[in-house]
Amino acid sequence: MTKTLARLFLLAAALAATRAAAADLFSPGELSRAHQALEGMGSCTKCHEAGEQLSPARCLECHGELKARLDQGQGFHGHLPPAERTCQSCHHEHMGRDNALVDWGNGGQKGFDHARTGFTLKGKHRALDCARCHDPRRIEDPLVKAALAKQPGRKTFLGQPQACAACHFDEHRGQLGADCQRCHTEDAWKTVRGFDHARTAFPLTGKHARVDCAKCHLPQPADAGGGPATVTPPRNAAGFMKLKGLAFQSCADCHKDPHQDRFGQTCQGCHTTEDWKRVTSGGGEQRAFHEKTRFPLKGAHALVACVACHGPAPGAPAKFRGLAFERCIDCHADSHVGQIAGLSPARAAPDAKTCDRCHTLDGYLPARFELEDHDRTGFKLEGAHRAVSCARCHPKDPQLASRVPVAVRTALEAYRRPLRVSLARFDIPHAQDCRSCHKDPHAGQFANRVEQAGCTSCHQVTSFRTVKFDHAKDSIFALTGKHAQVACGSCHRPDAAGVVRYRPLIAACATCHADPHAGQFAARGQPADCTRCHDTAEWKQVKFVHQPPFTTFQLTGKHRALDCARCHPAVQVAGTPVRRYRPLPTKCQGCHDDFHKGAFKGFVP
Repeated sequence: MTKTLARLFLLAAALAATRAAAADLFSPGELSRAHQALEGMGSCTKCHEAGEQLSPARCLECHGELKARLDQGQGFHGHLPPAERTCQSCHHEHMGRDNALVDWGNGGQKGFDHARTGFTLKGKHRALDCARCHDPRRIEDPLVKAALAKQPGRKTFLGQPQACAACHFDEHRGQLGADCQRCHTEDAWKTVRGFDHARTAFPLTGKHARVDCAKCHLPQPADAGGGPATVTPPRNAAGFMKLKGLAFQSCADCHKDPHQDRFGQTCQGCHTTEDWKRVTSGGGEQRAFHEKTRFPLKGAHALVACVACHGPAPGAPAKFRGLAFERCIDCHADSHVGQIAGLSPARAAPDAKTCDRCHTLDGYLPARFELEDHDRTGFKLEGAHRAVSCARCHPKDPQLASRVPVAVRTALEAYRRPLRVSLARFDIPHAQDCRSCHKDPHAGQFANRVEQAGCTSCHQVTSFRTVKFDHAKDSIFALTGKHAQVACGSCHRPDAAGVVRYRPLIAACATCHADPHAGQFAARGQPADCTRCHDTAEWKQVKFVHQPPFTTFQLTGKHRALDCARCHPAVQVAGTPVRRYRPLPTKCQGCHDDFHKGAFKGFVP
């Protein structure tokens, strides 16, 4: 008995050794924890093609979030040369459950060259821990989000945004846009290198250059909230520095007038930014002399150098008598390069050539052109147009500067006058046509209607969404019954280009409604005429009666008391239950059994 048990034990050990050898032959080792669901002989071909090594194409079938990045050349994987795009060179499998699937190389994760991802770490970004930026809550890539949703415990470095605002709170609260690199670098946030006040509309001169920024850019109150948890909290949550929308055209915008407006608002006539207490004579005897001429120097004219008007200029001596000065254009170049003077009388404001209708002697800017002035032009501002900023309709056109004649440029240079050109576009062709400013949201569907009556045939200037379209009068499809209660979007849906489709639309019922009769009433390939039996007031209330012209089978006798379902049973058509209406038998034997067992077969017509 003992020898028999020993033989059985040795046989079992031999079988176990054989199985282990077979397992070692087909599997190089245990899979990692992330891929353990693929363990087993039946799953090999999910990663390996038959008889081949690991297939990158098979890897991408599961890791679809990487395929788009490879195709677009984005991220670390997208920047790899094609020869290096072999997954197993960095990701080693069959090395045990606890094996890390990412081989960072000799330097480990901290030694990884981030520049290979297309985003070089500079300045203070270099010292940050990887997890500070690679926070799963910051991931924006939808494919990566979808992958994490399927595997919540999975870790990834993919899908992170690169915009500054994705990690850093905008201390300027949107005033300067999202291009932070224009002023800041990664070395130090407070050290602003790219900003130069001289390139703004208010260059700092004299003592202005030594004033603390906060004296002019006053702190503004703000919510204490710091935004999403993934964004660094604001340095000053209670307020921020105002950088846009500051008034600076006049000294009085910032400084209190000690003269209480007795000398006007042109402070530069006596003061400079170098020293407020050092008062200039404003031209001395020359200015006093000018007061006795027919052209007293007022406003900004008092600050102009004599040579700018009297010369001398190259090739021309100084001239003090016989100078033209009746009109502004006698001395000043037309800053609007003919746009205002070139307007037709019907469209131009009265005396449009007179500059002082909009400008004053104190300065060319700001211009005074109010809504009432615009109403006297050929385009009266009404409704929502009255709330639109001027620049939205009169954008800057850099090409206008090229319209200044060479002779005018030469004369200004000779008299050392600056060339000032207003780049605002005022001469707008076809201004009465809405399409000159507004993009057609209907993509030409109503081109004929617009050419004949314009956009205002449907829309009003009070609001674009206020529509005076009458479906009964302005279309061939009057809304009756329950159609009048349906939301417009139920019938007028966006097409593939995102444009809401209004025309052409097919008015047949089958265009919007499914056929509950599964084509039983269709005629010769054409959709059924639903209006023969139904109307828009109530679908279930039909006009059908069991007699011509609706049917050739009239209900007589006891047929009239039968429930419809007795003759029109429910049947399945393509998996959908419908009532059978046609074809149906009209002879008695089609519905009734022959109780006479064929005895009267010869008498049945």
